[in-house]
This record gives sequence, structure tokens and C-alpha cells, in this order.
Amino acid sequence: MKFRFKKTEKKQTEERFVENAKRKQRRARKRRTVTPFLIVVSVFIFAAAVYLCLTMLFNVDRIVIEGNTIYNERDLIETSGIEKGENLFEVDTAYAENKLYSVYSYVEEVEVKRSFPNAVTIKIVEATPFSVIEEADGYTLVSAGGKVLERGLEEVPYDMLSVRGLSTVTNSEDNAKRMELMKKIVNAMQDLGMEGYNFLDLTDTLEITMIYDNRVKLVLGNELELEYKLQFANNVISEKLSKTGYQLVDASSPGEIMTKEMTVSPWDSLGRVSGTGYSDEDEE
Repeated sequence: MKFRFKKTEKKQTEERFVENAKRKQRRARKRRTVTPFLIVVSVFIFAAAVYLCLTMLFNVDRIVIEGNTIYNERDLIETSGIEKGENLFEVDTAYAENKLYSVYSYVEEVEVKRSFPNAVTIKIVEATPFSVIEEADGYTLVSAGGKVLERGLEEVPYDMLSVRGLSTVTNSEDNAKRMELMKKIVNAMQDLGMEGYNFLDLTDTLEITMIYDNRVKLVLGNELELEYKLQFANNVISEKLSKTGYQLVDASSPGEIMTKEMTVSPWDSLGRVSGTGYSDEDEE
């Protein structure tokens, strides 16, 4: 069976085809017109949302300080540079942390965190005095982390470790190494629970020396296996050594301890300086 279109039907079909093509073109043009418009609107809405967040929402109305027992909180907040009403996104946490750490000597660690929707938390770890360093202008009080807490002390605070052989004002590479060595020893002492040690001499890092209870001279030698030597020596001193009299403990060889009695005070054998934390009567 064959079908044939009349001329009028064929023309109508062509007209519909043309009309459909034109309709598709109009839709395409409309889409091309609408798409840039939608992009512009979207950008505007996003910008408005950002502006709203930066000006009206997430503004600081609380500044919380944790861990502080020493300083006035108002002073800490003022030093941090953070103000109420400031937007959280504009709070410079790094600046606040560095400023607080540098201005307040007893701030060992500080962390400033944004607490959404409208608070800032300043977490402080306070420094604990651990030792003093002998310097030209007196004693400098430092924390276990090596941070300077006070300068120019005339005497060693009672029952505190005195350190000789480094400086808190010299920037030489050798002095920096000695400072790191002091931190290493101090951290090991804390971990091992070593108490009663009066003195640490780092003048010669190949012959590190300590004094315990003002009567026991401990020779550690160099820093090879230092923590092991400290642990071994501390066990001998606390458990096996006589509780009276002057004693020498040589732990310079890892795994070996040599002890013997001394006829003079450990301070005298080192070349005692003023401010060692005990009096002549105590020595006698």
C-alpha cells in the first residue's frame, strides 16, 4: 500500500517543521539570556550572605579565658587585641597567641579558638618555675620549657635547680645547643620524678655534672644515652647510697656506676659561687 501526500498537506508539514525549529531557537535564545541573569543573581545573593555574616552575624559577645590564675583577665583580653562586637572571622588568632605569649612571662602555652556562633576562647597553660640559670646580673628563673620567667634574682629559690654554663641573652649556636641540652635533662628529670637536685653544670658538655642534696656529686659525662644514665644514677642515689656524707657518683659510662666517698663538699670541688642556695652552716 502506498501513501501520497497532497501538495497542501506537504506544505503544512513543512510549515510545522519550520515553526518547531523557530520555537527551539527562541527557547535556546531565552536560555542564553536567562543563564547570565541567574549567575548575576546568584553572585549577588552570595555576596549579600557573606556581607551579612561579616557585619551582623557571628559577632563576638563573649571572650572566655581558661587556665589563668595569675593575670588580670581584662589585661589579657586587652593584650590579645580581641574586642567584643568584632566579627569572628576577623579575629586574628595567631596574633593574639603570639602577643599573649611574648608579653606575659608565665604564659607557657596559649591557644585562641573561635567558638561559634559568638565567642572566643583563650586557653592558657601557665609556666611552672623549674630552674635558675647563673648569669652576670644574677639568677634567671626559667620554666621546664626554658621560658624566661624572671631576671636578676639575687638568690636561688629554695629547693630549685641551679644551672651553670649557658645564657638566656646569647644567641650563639653553641649556647642554643646547651639550652636544648638543659631542656632535655629537665624533661628527663620530670619524667623520672627526680627531686632534690640542686645544681647542673653544662660548662663542659663532655663532662656534665650535677649535685644532689648539696652533698652528692653526680658525673654524667657527655650526653650519650643521657636519659638512661640519669635513671640509673637516680636509682643508685635514692636507694643504695648512704644518706649522709659527701659522695661521688660517676655514671659517665652507660650501664656502669662508680661511687666513692668525698672529703670535701661537691660545691668546693666545682668552684662554688654565691647564691648556691645554702649557707656555710648548712655545709658544715
